[in-house]
Amino acid sequence: MPIAAKWSLSVACLLVGLALATYLLRIDLAGDQHFLPKCTLKSVSGLYCPGCGNTRAAQALLRGRIGDALHQNVVFVIALPFFLLWLARTWMNWVFPGKWKPILPCKNFRWKYGYSLTLVILLVAFSILRNVPVKPFSWMAPVPLEPRQTESEAGLKAT
Repeated sequence: MPIAAKWSLSVACLLVGLALATYLLRIDLAGDQHFLPKCTLKSVSGLYCPGCGNTRAAQALLRGRIGDALHQNVVFVIALPFFLLWLARTWMNWVFPGKWKPILPCKNFRWKYGYSLTLVILLVAFSILRNVPVKPFSWMAPVPLEPRQTESEAGLKAT
């Protein structure tokens, strides 16, 4: 694929990402006036899946509220920088093949099966523990959002 096509596709993906981030910033996630789907596992069983709270955490991060994001889904907040680093490295290798040097000082680093297994075990443990209704485990469950008040509603309550 020619470099111009790669850059065009990259800019298009970036614009779509910015549009989605803008949409996420503007909507009220506590209301029902958005097209985002509800969690199927939560709807059917009442249990939180490992992804419950990701959208609310992303919205909180976009608004600069890191503490609120951690209350929604701590695993998402911790994993996000690593995902973004992987995404940037993958993009660099795609656009500039063979010109990207490793960031890590150890050039012989290889991802091993045990690393993946450890991550899966940690994610399953997180999924189970966040559904235990006893502190400190209940702190891992996402916090329900309260609907935003419009200016007219806030004015009615003040009078």
